[in-house]
Formats: sequence, C-alpha cells, structure tokens
Amino acid sequence: MERDKPINISLTGNNSHQIKIPPGQGSFSMGLAGMDKKKFDVLIEDDFPVNWDAFNELYTPHGQQHAEKYPYGDWPRFFHYWGKDTGFVTWSAKRAIEDFSWHPGQSVSVDLSNAGIRNLSVKANEHPVELVLGNKTSDRSALQTLALAGNIHYFKIKTDRSDIYLKLNPDTLHSRSATPYQLPVFASLAKINALDITVAPLGQAFDCESLLQFPHLASLNLSGNIVNTHCLKELRQLERLGIRYTPDLENFPLLHSWGQLKSFIGWNIEADTGKRLNAELKLLAKQKELDYSSVSKLRSKIWFTTEYGIPFTNWDGKKAATATKAYKAALKAIGNAKAETEVYHSITELVQLINRIPGIETVEREDTGLAVRQLVEASSLNIPQETADKWFDELREF
Repeated sequence: MERDKPINISLTGNNSHQIKIPPGQGSFSMGLAGMDKKKFDVLIEDDFPVNWDAFNELYTPHGQQHAEKYPYGDWPRFFHYWGKDTGFVTWSAKRAIEDFSWHPGQSVSVDLSNAGIRNLSVKANEHPVELVLGNKTSDRSALQTLALAGNIHYFKIKTDRSDIYLKLNPDTLHSRSATPYQLPVFASLAKINALDITVAPLGQAFDCESLLQFPHLASLNLSGNIVNTHCLKELRQLERLGIRYTPDLENFPLLHSWGQLKSFIGWNIEADTGKRLNAELKLLAKQKELDYSSVSKLRSKIWFTTEYGIPFTNWDGKKAATATKAYKAALKAIGNAKAETEVYHSITELVQLINRIPGIETVEREDTGLAVRQLVEASSLNIPQETADKWFDELREF
C-alpha cells in the first residue's frame, strides 16, 4: 500500500471508497454516513454490510516485505468502527487485530470466543450489548483486554474467564453532588483479577463499595472522583493499587491493610491524604521489597477546579484565554460569596462575557454550561444543579 496516494478499497462494493493514508498512520476509522467526514478515514451507510476481506491486500512496509507471513494483510493495526456489522469478529479469527474500538449503535449479541482481537473497546449508548467471551480452557482466548464505556448497565457479559483485564469508563453525571455511581453486578466476571475504573475528577463520584463484587482483584486502578474508599480494604488480595486524579480521599485505608501489596501509585491526588500515604509508603518500603511505587503531584482540593478542571482549555487560543481568565475571576468571587445573589452575579458576568465572543459552537456551549455547574458547586452554598442550569439557559445568547 502506497502511503499519501489515493487508493480504492471495496468496503461496501467494488471500489466503493477511496482512501489516502499518511505515512506512520497505523489506525483506520470508519464512521457512519452523516458524521463529520473530517474525523474519519471513511464514512459507511449503516445498512451496508462491510467487506472486511477488503483489508487483506493492505500492508505496512514491514508486512509487504514479509507478505508470506501475512496472507490476510497486516494493516491497519487499530480499528475504530461505528456501525452494526459484526463480520470483523469472524474475520479476526484468520487475521489477528491488535485493537478494535466499536460503537455498535444498536442492540447486538456477539460471540467472541474464537475472535483474534487482543484489545476490544465497546461503547454502549442507548442499546443493550451482549458479549460472549468464551472460557479459558476450551477457547483460543485471544482477547486480553475488554474496555466498556458509556452506559455500563446496558452490557451483559457471558464468560467463565478470570484472566480478562477489564476497563470501565462509565458515563456519569457532571454534578459532584449527585448520588454516587454504582456498577451493575457482573456475576460472570466475579473472578477477574485486574480492573481499571475511570470517571471524571469533577463529576459524579464513583462508589467503591460496588467493587466488592470482584473479591479476587490483584490489580486495581481508580481514576477520578471516588467515595466510600474505606471499602477497598475488603479487597484482601490486592497486590497493585493505583489512585489518580482524585480530589478527595477521605477515610482511605492504611496501606498496610493489604498484606500482599507490591505496588502503590498515588498521582495527582488531594494533598492531605496524599502526605499520609507517602509516609506510609516509605515505611512499607523499609519493611519489604516493593515494585515501582510512588506518591506524587499532591494537589489542594481547590486545584482540581481552578487548574485541572477548567472547561475552556481546548478552545482556540484567544477565546480560551479570555474564557479562562473570566472563569478564574468568577471562581475567586464565588469562593467568597455569602449569598446566592453574589453567586448569580458572578455567573452572569461570565456568561455575558462569553455572549460577546463571536462564533460559539455547540461543544463550546456545552463547555460553558459545565463551567457554570462547576462554579456553582464550588460555592459554600447549597445551590441545586437545576438552578445552575436554569441560570445558564436564561443568560446565554448562543
């Protein structure tokens, strides 16, 4: 395959799509017709089946030189696919896929027992997704990592395997005052020993109590806003524990709670508990040999709102600078506010300033709404999220 030159590929019919892949790109993205074509290599009508064998003739430079080893091609290494066609599962049995990211967009049930996909990521938005992973003894078990995102409650997993590395990135609410998020029960995954959970640092908290359904965990990584951390000491088999981007670690267990602990990482965590954990880690390192461990980037609780969580950082240069300056000024004023009217005044100044910025797009409108919610929650007053949203809708002109 010649890079940077247009080539035809028969994805949904003879030479149905023309692609041009720049040198060094190892991924291929397929979106649905109607999506932003700038974000994908190709767009495909959702009702058209995908001819996955079209990739059999595509090679990396290395694969081209050793084509006899790759009878079904070796490019791309990573797929991003929006659509309902499940033919990639059967195709992967003959041509292994390193990473496959999938947004089904409808109810599906897929048997991955014989799939040759090493790392599979699936996002469920509005429809149930059933995944059959097979079992370790009778199936090829190529799947090593399963990452689930979106509405985690829509997933149903069937498997007897304990060796799956599970990663969960649930959609949570923007409000830190919302009832903590709990995982659904995944009975067939009760024996897994490695799990990652990621939620937003400034959004709805993740309830650690829902992790007790996985009593065999040896490796656990938690990123974002978490509560009920005292429950973690019930995970007696933990050997590796990572806590990242966590603004509050109240009641976090002592490190010696886990007798088999070999590694602890605390990174960008709130400073008060972080200092305690750093001292405990130093003491633990004197008592036994540890794998790489550290507690670093300790942060004040307000840092997560004033620095890390500023919603305008992805805006274009001048717009970002203007909005960020106004956000910090509003945050400072709201921190000293003694009455709801003072908070409202600061919100008004911010939104009216952004009203004057030309060309605010949909994503930027959503960022501004998030900024308003964060500012209201940063106040010492108990102002409902609904009030923040009402203020924003009343004040905005974009």
